[in-house]
Amino acid sequence: MRLLLTHKKGPKSFKDLRTIEGQSYSSYREAVKAMGLLNDEETWKTTIMEIINHTNDRRQLRATYASMLVFSDLEDQSTIWEETKDLFASDFLHHYKLTEYNDEIYLDALDDIQEHVWNCGGGNIDQYGLPASRGGEKTTNIIRRERSYNKEKLAEEVKEKSALLNNKQRHCYDTVLARIENSKKYANNGIFIDASGGTGKSFVLNTLLDTVRSHGKIALAVASSGIAATVLHGGRTAHNMFKIPLMEYNEVRACGVRKNSELAKLLKMTSLIVWDEVVMANKNTLTALDITLRDILEEKFMGGIVFVCAGDFRQILPVIRGGGKNDELEYCIKSSYFWDDLIKLELTHNVRLNANDIENKTFAKNLLALGTGESGPTELPEKFGITVQTRNELVEKVYDNLEENHLNSLYFEKRAIISPTNDDVDRINSIVYEKSKEREKVYMSMDVAAEEGVDIQTSVFNALTSPSIPPHELKVKIGSVVMVMRNICPPK
Repeated sequence: MRLLLTHKKGPKSFKDLRTIEGQSYSSYREAVKAMGLLNDEETWKTTIMEIINHTNDRRQLRATYASMLVFSDLEDQSTIWEETKDLFASDFLHHYKLTEYNDEIYLDALDDIQEHVWNCGGGNIDQYGLPASRGGEKTTNIIRRERSYNKEKLAEEVKEKSALLNNKQRHCYDTVLARIENSKKYANNGIFIDASGGTGKSFVLNTLLDTVRSHGKIALAVASSGIAATVLHGGRTAHNMFKIPLMEYNEVRACGVRKNSELAKLLKMTSLIVWDEVVMANKNTLTALDITLRDILEEKFMGGIVFVCAGDFRQILPVIRGGGKNDELEYCIKSSYFWDDLIKLELTHNVRLNANDIENKTFAKNLLALGTGESGPTELPEKFGITVQTRNELVEKVYDNLEENHLNSLYFEKRAIISPTNDDVDRINSIVYEKSKEREKVYMSMDVAAEEGVDIQTSVFNALTSPSIPPHELKVKIGSVVMVMRNICPPK
């Protein structure tokens, strides 16, 4: 009843309170379920059927179901499997050219669901009420994921890419490969590549990763941010890959990797670790990884694994909450105890300066000069832009004729308003949103306490806002611009 009173506008009686879109329900619980405010089995069944009706990709279906198993908190999650297991396993039926389902086909599907559950951080699927998979160890799945690259195809790509390396890039490439071949000789196999934007850093790192993997060895690719991780082949964030704990900026703790764990076994087989955008990372996260690898492998820097980190000190240094410039310098990689022992390599040739487009070439040159401080004070021209006094005036200037173009995607592709604060983003979005005359649809989040015994009203959770998650009350209209975020499952 509380949920209904919170979300339904202007009920005139108890019966009216239980009436949703013209249908009267016998209980408040049924009415709340009809509004989609309860995390119940029917909601997930609807989700599964939507996926089945809109895609033939059964692996995607199983991946979504795995997320449901781990995160939905349903009391009985096996019913969905029993009712739809033929749909979950239909691609295996086609693969084996059979006409009837059998236990082996279902086990293939369960094995795949089990692997996705592990990737989501869950346990064995039998604890969620599903039949046990063939099992095997989680180890085999983690190692198989890092060894599932096509070596022949990678070797062909490496042959093409290596021929395109310039002298500086070739020197970095050869230095790293030589270290991998003779890693036992050295007490420190750490390498830092200093590369400004446009010098081909990502190209060199990916060529290295592909080369090592084409030889049947394991190379782990991580970055300090999710966006940077997508650029690397098989990239993940460093926190996700190495289970780096969330720490205070001045705190040092080891990673959450046990000596007898599956990840520890993978690390023992690893020949190369690549960490991109390392200048953004707090030095203590690198210390945490070093401590962990020394404990698992041997008493050498990063356990003796060849460790290649790359970045550009002209860009963002570690963000220290409430800190200033001195704090950023104190906690960047240059202030770490191992900085002096790293081999320093450099990429200096900006390939963008070779562009045929004069405008792009000029931009690249000016950007580099700005980063190095050679350009001196930078002033914007007097007629750089238009001055506005209010947010409404800003929206009118940027999104002119919005009413006539609100369904035109090309119109939105050419316009954007950038703001330094989330409050302004929300306010400006609301102004633009209200200009659309399309019918509105409102979606409510289903907020629950993850821990048992926590007695907090859901309205408290509903009121929490974060820039990384949608609002509790998500309003959309036809033509609304929506960003959809999803997890990336390497190595694809």
